[in-house]
Amino acid sequence: MIRTSGTAYGRMVLVLLDSVSDPVESVVHAFEAAADDLEAADYADACPIGTVALEVASSNEVLRIATAEVFEEWVGAATRWFGHGVAEPKTAQSLAYSMVMVLEGAFMPSRAARDPEPLRVADRSMATLVRTAIAQADAD
Repeated sequence: MIRTSGTAYGRMVLVLLDSVSDPVESVVHAFEAAADDLEAADYADACPIGTVALEVASSNEVLRIATAEVFEEWVGAATRWFGHGVAEPKTAQSLAYSMVMVLEGAFMPSRAARDPEPLRVADRSMATLVRTAIAQADAD
């Protein structure tokens, strides 16, 4: 169940990213969609994988491994996606990790406050990271 829902969730994010051609705007669009979806769901659950990972990381090795594998899958897919705009593989991977971490991290205060603003702040932060990485790649 973890791996299946994790793969589906990862595909959904990639569809959002692929729906806008500009990589900076694409990331903003994905985060805005996450904020809108969370609000529409009445803050019920932002990410089933993140929720499970937080609850079981130190108590259930099978589920910990499953959630770790899903996060690894997401980072790999996002690294490939960022690799289209950033030639340096380490930079693409760094952006991928950042996107997953920023998104997952923003879900918590958004849910706690029942407010999409943390996700909207997160989208601006990710946009800055992506914009900077692309500018540096263009300068090299």
